[in-house]
Amino acid sequence: MSKQAIIPFVISGLVVAVLTPLLLSTDYGPVAWWNAAGTELKWRAAIGIAVGLFAALGLLATATAARKAEVALGQPAGGIMSLPRLILAPRRVVEPRSPEDVIATLEGMVGLAPVKREVNALIARLEVEQRRRAEGLPVSAISQHMIFTGPPGVGKTEVARAIGEIFRALEVLRRGHLVEVDRAGLVAGYVGQTAAKTLEKCQEALDGILFIDEAYTLAGGGGGNDFGKEAIDTLLKFMEDHRDRIIVIVAGYTNDMRRFIDTNPGLAGRFTKTIEFPPYSPKDLCEILKRMAARQHFALPDEFEAALTPWLAQRARAEDWSNAREMRTLLEKAREAQAARVAVQGGDLSRLEIVDLLRATGEDA
Repeated sequence: MSKQAIIPFVISGLVVAVLTPLLLSTDYGPVAWWNAAGTELKWRAAIGIAVGLFAALGLLATATAARKAEVALGQPAGGIMSLPRLILAPRRVVEPRSPEDVIATLEGMVGLAPVKREVNALIARLEVEQRRRAEGLPVSAISQHMIFTGPPGVGKTEVARAIGEIFRALEVLRRGHLVEVDRAGLVAGYVGQTAAKTLEKCQEALDGILFIDEAYTLAGGGGGNDFGKEAIDTLLKFMEDHRDRIIVIVAGYTNDMRRFIDTNPGLAGRFTKTIEFPPYSPKDLCEILKRMAARQHFALPDEFEAALTPWLAQRARAEDWSNAREMRTLLEKAREAQAARVAVQGGDLSRLEIVDLLRATGEDA
């Protein structure tokens, strides 16, 4: 018996030794009270005890059922303090969407034609594999881990989330949830802490997808120490030990990701599928801006695309250009410009004018 187990064992023994004489004594305690009680009081006490036992069993059954439901979803196990939450407000099970619904959402994304073709091909392969299994035909194991390459702000996270939903709907993954991390979420600053930190994120992503953004920084792009290698080694072992319960997607710039995969033979052997995300065209970016504005109940003038295209074409050549994220920033600045204009001149509160967009880009109307 370990030292940690001895102390509770001794304490529980002392408690039993003290309470047993009290509980069993015929001169005082529950036994003495029971002997002195009348028949009617005994009946009432017996009914109360029975009701209490049934209530306790009901609460225990509710907590057990809620706990099993959460475990089925991969939720971390809680201690005794989690019982009130399990009884009063257990987590709800989210019903998976059908592959058709997820594909419709994916197809509704702006641009990304080559990405959509790759994902549709992936879905077709998974569906054929399911049919082969149903007919008793052999299905060879294929690595499901993927590499997403391309510039920032082109929908890599959204596509990874959609793939998780598709894998869940096709019963490749039990949950299909997405856990998004970067180097800071896996690598610690001291020896021995990185493995534990990486394992924690891997466990969180179990039965779903672990999405590692800017994964190339694990191979030396994050500061001169070797803790990134420890994270990679830990990740590869976890992928091997749980090969049917986790899918890892690593993402980053095209050339950086090629160098990253080449740094470790284990990476090259497990990440055999690469999906290239192209940058958005000015037309795509204008459509993204229009959709963002509509979600915030703002209308854009019909001629806004012609006004923004020259600026978009010029800015897209910058190294720090981040595609759709730039449209979010542009919309925020345009709203600020609109607010300043409307406060002085008045006007439609739900409409952004060309002057607002041009001021957001740093140009005068």
